[in-house]
Amino acid sequence: MYKLVACDLDDTLLRNDFSISQANIQAIKSLEQIGVKFIIITGRVTSSAIPFVNQLGIQWPFGSFQGGKITDPQTNETLYSCPLSRDKIVKVIEYAQKNDIHVNLYDDEKIYVKSKNKWTDYYRSFARKVEIIETGNLLDFEFISTPKMILIDERSKLIAAKSDLVRLAGPEVNVFFSKSNFLEFTDKNATKGCALKYLAERWKIDRNEIMAIGDNYNDLSMLEYAGLGICMDNGEKEIKRMADFITLSNEQDGVAHAINRFILGK
Repeated sequence: MYKLVACDLDDTLLRNDFSISQANIQAIKSLEQIGVKFIIITGRVTSSAIPFVNQLGIQWPFGSFQGGKITDPQTNETLYSCPLSRDKIVKVIEYAQKNDIHVNLYDDEKIYVKSKNKWTDYYRSFARKVEIIETGNLLDFEFISTPKMILIDERSKLIAAKSDLVRLAGPEVNVFFSKSNFLEFTDKNATKGCALKYLAERWKIDRNEIMAIGDNYNDLSMLEYAGLGICMDNGEKEIKRMADFITLSNEQDGVAHAINRFILGK
């Protein structure tokens, strides 16, 4: 019997218009009625995840910034935090600016960029309520740490640069694609898998009693940690290949389909 379901937001629980279907809402409510915890672990900024947590009435802690931060929505207490220190990414920022690759830095509520451009417009299309602040040269921007950093550009350009960026970041930093043209950087302990493990151990839930649902490379660590790792039909091919089960797409109530099949028996 599964006791915990961990779920991504974008392209997983959320439809393409960033809404949650009634079928998904009902399935999540049905889980709560039988004592199964449903949690969100997302790459989004904390403030951007909270409205969805509230909409679903979830009382359990949720993960933001790829699991780099876990927040209790009832008390707003930070239970777990693993930020990325400035010294670990300053060389990456220097490389990105030299090669005209856009950089996003973060805090819990805001995004900091060198200047606004087509990539900030693109990012704003789904992070609609997150304030974006221009700082000028990010090497002159004073910050101690950031929950994560994203480099945004054409995928081909990011792929060509990735080996250099991984070398510059070093072994203490995770580097991965979260979307086709989003190359993300987090502390090595800031992963969705680490966040899920933290909460499972907190609640004394065995990993074989966990279902995790996602669609992209940033979800892989939690899909691998869970006893049952499920990929959306709209997910990346490699993630689908590594998942235990492929559910329907985010436009076809794929989260509800998985919950109904493996837990509710519908």
